[in-house]
Amino acid sequence: MAENKLQLSIVTPERLVVNKYVDQVNVPGVEGDLGILYDHAPILTTMRPGQFSYELIGEKGRDTVQMIVSGGYLEVTDNRVIVLAEAVEFLDEIDKERARTSLKKAEEVLSRDDLSDDEFAEAQQKLFRAIARLEPTEVN
Repeated sequence: MAENKLQLSIVTPERLVVNKYVDQVNVPGVEGDLGILYDHAPILTTMRPGQFSYELIGEKGRDTVQMIVSGGYLEVTDNRVIVLAEAVEFLDEIDKERARTSLKKAEEVLSRDDLSDDEFAEAQQKLFRAIARLEPTEVN
């Protein structure tokens, strides 16, 4: 086991995205952003759609890897961080035009006044995900 490191595993229904030892994990929590370091207290929480990152400190300095998560769950126990997410995209994988289209569609749906509670919640989640995908490089 790596000394003073967190073992990070990020899993989606399709694949194991990341499985490595890292120095810090930064998470978009539903009640605010979280920074996870070595010896963090155990936690189980949900994540909101947003920017997720982890940091590696090596001989050449600090390297930060950023991605967008669609939401999901985070568990921290015994210096192991497990992320279960519906979708994960590294910043260079994001199709910005598709994200802009999704944002526009979600805004159009949310502008209607005949939505059921379920339809509203679904459109709101799509809006939040589109904003999260666009946020790192553009502001509305």
